[in-house]
Amino acid sequence: MSSKKKSDMKILVLTEGGEKIGFGHITRCVALCDALEEYSINYELLVKGDSSIQDLVNNINFKIYDWIKNKKIIFETIYKSDFVFIDSYLAEKSFYDEISEVTNGRVLAIDDYNRIDYPKGIIVNPSVYGDKLDYCIKNYSSYLLGREYIILRKEFWDVPEKKIRKKVENILITFGGMNNFDLENQIFNLIKEKFNISAYIINVKTNKLTAKEMLNLMLECDICISGGGQTTYELARVGVPTVGICLAENQKFNLTEWKSLGFIEDLFWENDYDGLDTKMCSSLKNLFSYKKRKKISEIGRSYVDGKGAINIINKILK
Repeated sequence: MSSKKKSDMKILVLTEGGEKIGFGHITRCVALCDALEEYSINYELLVKGDSSIQDLVNNINFKIYDWIKNKKIIFETIYKSDFVFIDSYLAEKSFYDEISEVTNGRVLAIDDYNRIDYPKGIIVNPSVYGDKLDYCIKNYSSYLLGREYIILRKEFWDVPEKKIRKKVENILITFGGMNNFDLENQIFNLIKEKFNISAYIINVKTNKLTAKEMLNLMLECDICISGGGQTTYELARVGVPTVGICLAENQKFNLTEWKSLGFIEDLFWENDYDGLDTKMCSSLKNLFSYKKRKKISEIGRSYVDGKGAINIINKILK
């Protein structure tokens, strides 16, 4: 997969993340940086964030820097870069326009929901629904849309086959970077009360697991109750039967598409507490079926092959 030839290309990667807004953008950019390293391409990752991101960017060439506020200074770096990657919900259209003009379209914008009208460049929607959104296709831009470009951390590029147990023994609860301890505890207590099985809560703000530790946990758990962000793609890659809970508006497309594809057993909404306990129990009981879990696991793995980050870099090099 990797190339030994040293590249003279310099790439600037801009993103954001932290305790208040989550870590999904950062994990994607770290994966892209890992892919750049596979080809010995020079890069620098600048994160508009706080110290909570430190564990996510170990071994990565990064700085915590408010690149949106310090716009003039950041353009000095952009002028020296061969390509700019941006994964952001905060950057305005005018920022993309200026970068595209300065780099003559050598800008890669990661998008989740057709957020803005992007200028000349490469637009990437790394999701199972990306090729179904109504992008205004322009002949001067390139579009990398859909499951072929799903970005996963390096630890999830190659994973062992998950063993599906005949009997459910444990359930993982994880909402990624979203902070909803009340809902996590409600579900945890429900499982302990109604079922004689183990349950674990993993919140990246309180449980500082490495990607490798998270992978091992997914390989071990029988069912996961998950938020609808970047974690769903890791769960699909491993093949973990999943119940989804939509915790933010930008997770809606992701979870509804996974539900229609048959990977998400049931989909719940964060603020819909009416009858949640009863509905959740019903969903979990459905997943106690070995045949059902086996089928869901196969669906997830069939849609996510772990090659997305490398596929994106290959397109850049071409």
